[in-house]
Amino acid sequence: MKIHDRFNINRLFNLILNDLRTHSKTILIFAVALLVFFLIMPFEVTNSPDVYLAILYIGGFIISSFAFKDLHHPQKAYLTLMLPCSNFERFLSKWLLTSIGYAIILLAIYYLCLLLHFVMLLSWVNFGVFHYHIYLMDIFQISLWISIGKYIILQSVILLGAMTFKKYALIKTALVLGCYFLLLNIFLGLIFYLVFPHDWTTLSVSYLTIEGGYFMLWLITAPVFWYTTYLKITECELK
Repeated sequence: MKIHDRFNINRLFNLILNDLRTHSKTILIFAVALLVFFLIMPFEVTNSPDVYLAILYIGGFIISSFAFKDLHHPQKAYLTLMLPCSNFERFLSKWLLTSIGYAIILLAIYYLCLLLHFVMLLSWVNFGVFHYHIYLMDIFQISLWISIGKYIILQSVILLGAMTFKKYALIKTALVLGCYFLLLNIFLGLIFYLVFPHDWTTLSVSYLTIEGGYFMLWLITAPVFWYTTYLKITECELK
């Protein structure tokens, strides 16, 4: 077994740092844009988990769709595959940066901007301009972290799409995913209609139960998507 075929935490760390340095300007521009957004929007709007989650999902899916862009370019792919690391480390670095890393870094930047906005607003409150109580968003609430967990799971299919499609990965992945859920809903609807043909109340309750079970379904399929993405990186190297 070659040394580059083995997992090495130091190589993974250096690979992540290399990606961060490569995209440092983009990260800085994003942070500044987020700060400007906080300064021009009312505090009641920005101080909401829904705003963070919207940025998390939309921004995360867009970033994930470009995760393997270099591997689809002949010259850049050669340079990327020549890096002294294993394919597993290549996959793991992209996955960490676009899923857990992105969610945590975004939450840190978001909260720092929120804190700055809060301090500025608090100074106005002290001068008596506003006469209501203000508070910071609780980043330790369970519902927020459950939503982050759902993002990490759903992001697995976007990452696979980024490795599968050379162009317009996000759009193509969304179309495939939409068709999949449409067919799944039709299939489940037909089954429930055959089982409960005269009881629509039972049908709706049963359907909601299955709807809640989607999260458990993704917990099973997400590792399959991650493993398939890793295999496609290996196929790219063989080409």
